[in-house]
Amino acid sequence: MDRRISLERGAALDALVLQWEELAARAIEPNPFYEHWMLRPALAFLGGGEVEILCVWLGATLELLLPVLRLPAYRGLPLRAFSAWRHKHCLLGTPLVRSGCAPQALAALLDWMRKERAASILDLRYLIAGGPFHQALVEALERRGTPCFAIDAYTRPLLKRDRDAAAYVASTLSGESRKKLRRSERRLCQQGTLARRVLRPGDDAIGKWIDELLTLEASGWKGKRGSALACSEANRRFASEVFTRAFERGRLMMVGLDLDGRPIARYTAFAAGDGSFSFKTAYDEQLSRCSPGILAELEMIGAFHERAELQWMDSFTAPGNSTLSWLWKDRCLVQHLAVGVGAAGELALAALPLLQWAKRRWGQSICSVPKWVTLPVRPQRAT
Repeated sequence: MDRRISLERGAALDALVLQWEELAARAIEPNPFYEHWMLRPALAFLGGGEVEILCVWLGATLELLLPVLRLPAYRGLPLRAFSAWRHKHCLLGTPLVRSGCAPQALAALLDWMRKERAASILDLRYLIAGGPFHQALVEALERRGTPCFAIDAYTRPLLKRDRDAAAYVASTLSGESRKKLRRSERRLCQQGTLARRVLRPGDDAIGKWIDELLTLEASGWKGKRGSALACSEANRRFASEVFTRAFERGRLMMVGLDLDGRPIARYTAFAAGDGSFSFKTAYDEQLSRCSPGILAELEMIGAFHERAELQWMDSFTAPGNSTLSWLWKDRCLVQHLAVGVGAAGELALAALPLLQWAKRRWGQSICSVPKWVTLPVRPQRAT
């Protein structure tokens, strides 16, 4: 049976929900940000009007799903591209691909792009290098002899399960660092009654938890800069809907600290398969001297180790963000990859390193230089 490709959007997504959910449960690598309960609110509230959902089918079985944007040009080159879509709160671009058929589904997608001339480049950002999807992609490309270009990469902290939370902290932090954190906790206790909070399944106060997180975040520097979730109605509605849906599915992890019943720190993450993804953290910045944010991070390490199915947590940090670097000892490599499709796409990727060098060297893309303009050469010394 031949595989087929479809591009879906709008109301047509309603008919995909059951297959979509089943695909996510059997995906070769988890990505909660592309599951329907999180992606659809993102499309609705965070500028997803031009996004299409690229699907690969085998009969009635959904094998691959990826939200994409159609680009009329790619990095200054006059070539159409499909670029994996993400919103500003999403730092993971791994497609949902069914386990057991990932190389075949990817090959079918690339064949369709070439035959239909749909695009010459498949642009994939924020992929976990060496992960199951990356390995399947490499296998599919090797079979085809198709080039893949690594445009950029960075590392971010990764939490891996230890015997328990205490063992992890002891193996990561020096005795002096642990002593400083105990001192910070004592300073908080001197100001009132310090209570540790953990969101539990069935808690009927999920709305209160969400409001506390949003209020805390807005009270700090993000609120002053206008980047806190509560500063935008669209972001606030997105966060409220996603947190609620995740909680209903048992996928929301949230811990916190209260001082005399007042929230002073909240930390959230999403569970997915055998792993999890750190998401939003907020704390009372007036208490920064007492490190409530760091103490909340320690609480999340404890909550993580309480869930036996979880083996890792991705810090989900952007390039250049050193948050958690000192507390989480492992690292994962995150890559931005481009796949060439057809002769034009393959040639473009082969030439891309030269084009990027030329842009750095002369401050413009070669593609923008008229054909009749010769590139600068080193002047000859007068004799």
